[in-house]
Amino acid sequence: MKKILLATTLLAASASVAAADIKLSGYGRFGLDYNDGAAAGTSKSQVNMRMRVNIDGSVETDSGVRFGGRIRLQYTDGASGATLSPAQLYATYEGFRLEVGNTNTAIDSVALMYNSEIGYLDRGFGDPIGNFYAFSSTPYVGEDNRMGIFASYAVNGLNLRISYIDPDQTDSSLPVGTAEELSVSADYKFNQFTIAAAYADNAAGVDGDKALFLGAEYAISDVANVGLLYNKADFGAANQERITLYGNYTMDAITIKGYIANDDAAANLTDTSYGLGVDYDLGGARLAADIHRSYSKDTIAGVGVRFDF
Repeated sequence: MKKILLATTLLAASASVAAADIKLSGYGRFGLDYNDGAAAGTSKSQVNMRMRVNIDGSVETDSGVRFGGRIRLQYTDGASGATLSPAQLYATYEGFRLEVGNTNTAIDSVALMYNSEIGYLDRGFGDPIGNFYAFSSTPYVGEDNRMGIFASYAVNGLNLRISYIDPDQTDSSLPVGTAEELSVSADYKFNQFTIAAAYADNAAGVDGDKALFLGAEYAISDVANVGLLYNKADFGAANQERITLYGNYTMDAITIKGYIANDDAAANLTDTSYGLGVDYDLGGARLAADIHRSYSKDTIAGVGVRFDF
């Protein structure tokens, strides 16, 4: 009888293991980076590299609900060593997703926001302005008790999101100037169009700071698209706006990317920045080159390889 019970227990345990799903994903990148506006005493040309590994574990219940979690291991050149991110736990069912812990945020997850980026570093001066919370790839700094809650729903090309980040959930009265961030976003893809919008209040936990994003993209064909992005950030009594026009065109294994952005920050030496990039598909990796002129009128360029797994 004991043997039967033991065999039954082992079978049940094996079934549980079989139902579990452990995955590793991430990317690696390396290349040469150049900045003619580097500070005095700093080399203008440097090798840039990063290795990122996402560790995901999940299990699906008999009712179809999937529970899971993620921890990220990452090393970027200049760091003393690889670091582990705080953990994210989640549950999904059909088009719903709920996250707690080191969550994604509604504003950082919206479609189109980073579509003007180019090069193996995925960068550009058309990116969002201001700060807001996002999934943290490295340990929290000064916010050990940060807690996030994120929810999303996807159906028929429509994505809706909301997130709440408390910089310190153990403190019933946050320090003056600090507040919980609340962000919302939505995007919708129909035919050849994609439209998106996002908003964050008390962005990055700073009381009164706000961030707004609007975006639209049109697929001219299967190999070409153009998009227009609008970002606005309010920092107390100050504010800043950035408008970016971008486009991509693919010819066989080559994709040409470009953008032009206008930013009204008072500290800019010029309000206009632009960049041009070229990707070559190596089949499982891409060789990419990019060159930009910054708002400080500096030339920034790079060439390198990125592979995703």
